Amino acid sequence: MLDDFRQYIRQRRLIAPGDRILIAVSGGIDSMTLLDLARRVFEGRIAAAHCNFGLRGAESDGDQRLVETCCRRYGIPLHTVRFDTEAEARRRGESIQMAARRLRYEWFDSLCDEHGYDKIAIAHHADDSAETFFINLLRGTGLRGLTGIGDRRGRIVRPLLFARRDDITAYAAAENVPYREDSTNAGLKYLRNRLRHDILPRLESASGNRFARTMEENLVRLRETQRYIDLQIDRLRRRAVEGDTIDLTALDPECLGFELYELLRPRGFAPETTEDMADLLGNRTEEEDTTVSGKRFDAPLWSAVIDRSRILLVPRAAEPFGDEQIAEDDPRVEWLSVGDLPDSLAAPPNVAYLTADALKFPLRLRQWREGDWFIPLGMFGQKKVSDFLIDAKVPVTEKARQGVLVSGETIVWLVGRRIDDRYKVRQDARRVVRITL
Repeated sequence: MLDDFRQYIRQRRLIAPGDRILIAVSGGIDSMTLLDLARRVFEGRIAAAHCNFGLRGAESDGDQRLVETCCRRYGIPLHTVRFDTEAEARRRGESIQMAARRLRYEWFDSLCDEHGYDKIAIAHHADDSAETFFINLLRGTGLRGLTGIGDRRGRIVRPLLFARRDDITAYAAAENVPYREDSTNAGLKYLRNRLRHDILPRLESASGNRFARTMEENLVRLRETQRYIDLQIDRLRRRAVEGDTIDLTALDPECLGFELYELLRPRGFAPETTEDMADLLGNRTEEEDTTVSGKRFDAPLWSAVIDRSRILLVPRAAEPFGDEQIAEDDPRVEWLSVGDLPDSLAAPPNVAYLTADALKFPLRLRQWREGDWFIPLGMFGQKKVSDFLIDAKVPVTEKARQGVLVSGETIVWLVGRRIDDRYKVRQDARRVVRITL
């Protein structure tokens, strides 16, 4: 397994020569095996990080003691932290799992910034990736959600994705790797555990013990396919989109629904809407062009109007703005570390990058009201929303449906126009959200 570990890292170019690596170590078999492999391959270039979430009482403390003992034995620098995860989840209105995940990755990022680590190594393996595939499949998703767990994202790398759970168990036994069992992993309360202990073993048995490895090979192909599709959509966007106009002649009639969705998704159009649009456009004849022209399809903030061989995108006409909550796991919310951000945060009007450190979920999306105020990006003082809209010469019809995104009682985004300066992404931000409406 050691040779496979080296080869996978080399083939996937996960870790460069000279990189300093922070190993996330929980004390379980996967992360303890990763630590053992990494100390053999990257001697002198690794450190470990352990989070004690305080969720399992004495068990959590036992996990930490094991990691401390192991790191002392091998002379591996160790960072530890204790979180009051339940209190943090209540404060932010998050689930326990989401709070733990956020706290963990925020802390890892801060350690990298403080100590100069280049990569964060996480111990996900091939079985984890297969489980993620089925979780997303059962919940409903597109191709992007069926690619399993990627082997890298920003500073995060997953050098065990080549290995199956059985491979890890065999290595740990052969090399006397110490580890602890998390009692919560044995229960069937969570969907992932039901997949792990019941459904996937049946598939593995039915396939002659080839399922997990074949599954990971398929996921690699799916990830490559998604990367290729993203590249082609970027090229299509440059050909077909100019400002708020889409040239229909640049689209492939055989892929019309898919291409329309990819082009209109950033404006908030749902797949069902773009499929209806494609059905109408795909079935029209030249004689019907004039009857199809003028047909309108609506998203929350935009309308797509067919005009012969093009689609015109216009802001929605005046309508009361809805009132809804946006949870942290809403598909419109994408969680990022600062290292994952693009060089420029310039974004379409329906997209906002916000520092997540002070956001209180669930966020609230509502129509603006008289008396609302915020601190517009680039300004130092408060400004009433009404005054901002007047100064921006926003038409009365648009004012009537202007939305605001609210965290607690604070406006963080005048939707489509300006974020609040207090929530802009700063260099010391630990986590960032990209919100698309």
